[in-house]
Amino acid sequence: MKETIIKAIAAIVCVVIFCLSVSSAVSDYSANQVKVAEFEAQIAQYGGNGGSASGNSDGGSALDDMFGDSTDAGSTDAGAVDGGSTDAGTTDGGSTDAGTPNGGSADAGQKPAQLTKADVIKLINDETGKAAKGSYKLTRSGKFVKNIDVGNATSALNRIITGVDKNADLNSVVGGFLGIKKDPITGTVANGKGEGFDGKYMLKGMSLTEADVKDFKVSGNKYAIQIKNCDTPDANSALAHATNDYITFAEVNKGISDSVGGAVKVVPESSKASYTDIIFIATIVDGKITELEYSYTLKADLAIKLIGMNANGTGEADITGKYTNIKY
Repeated sequence: MKETIIKAIAAIVCVVIFCLSVSSAVSDYSANQVKVAEFEAQIAQYGGNGGSASGNSDGGSALDDMFGDSTDAGSTDAGAVDGGSTDAGTTDGGSTDAGTPNGGSADAGQKPAQLTKADVIKLINDETGKAAKGSYKLTRSGKFVKNIDVGNATSALNRIITGVDKNADLNSVVGGFLGIKKDPITGTVANGKGEGFDGKYMLKGMSLTEADVKDFKVSGNKYAIQIKNCDTPDANSALAHATNDYITFAEVNKGISDSVGGAVKVVPESSKASYTDIIFIATIVDGKITELEYSYTLKADLAIKLIGMNANGTGEADITGKYTNIKY
């Protein structure tokens, strides 16, 4: 009897865990994130190479907080794409790249070409497709903004978990699934292959459309895009076009079924997993991505069905990921 109760409780924990994974969005880092507050110091450096290009936003966006409103919207550094620092209006009459993905030539004094949302999306899609097959290092981490809460069952679950492991609790157990640990998830990928970590955290060749992108900004060699908020994503969602770092309710229920059968499950039609502030920032030098950062906020509102009872669970976490030393 005791073993059955513990399994049922463990199942609840699994549900909350996996569902929490499903719920969020690239926050304010790249974010998504590293959060906007954490990025402001870095982003301040990005504006030093010239003007910035801004896409349309729905009355402001997380990118505005990170990059600030542009006074020269639509213009970029002459060498924004290839990492050059010479402005198009040099006094010696030398020619520079126009700042377009293809690096067209511009006469001295000519204003750099304006990058559109379509230009930025195409550049990022093309280059992440190549980078995903290359080599890089990855780091993925997260932290709770609001602890896991399953109402009246929270304290009881914590007592049971502590009875099994005095150093564990509901948050630490859930954190194991989300990558919210003392140490972040790290790994090395060589020629598109990596081992020792969940493959969903690997860099993905993006397939973004203009409809997926809420806002974009370019400053120097930093290209930032904000993905539209997403509720309970699937393979066709905007979030899925940018990363595999999300989970669906179908995956949650399969995981529960594999471990405890049909005793516990999430009720998808009564649950909601929200991804907000989804931001990706690519560093592009000489037409290639050298770093890619992302962040988002996870918010879960879960309906859990058990044998003999129902429960509701909530939680919120900020997730960040970063790919460095990208070579392809």
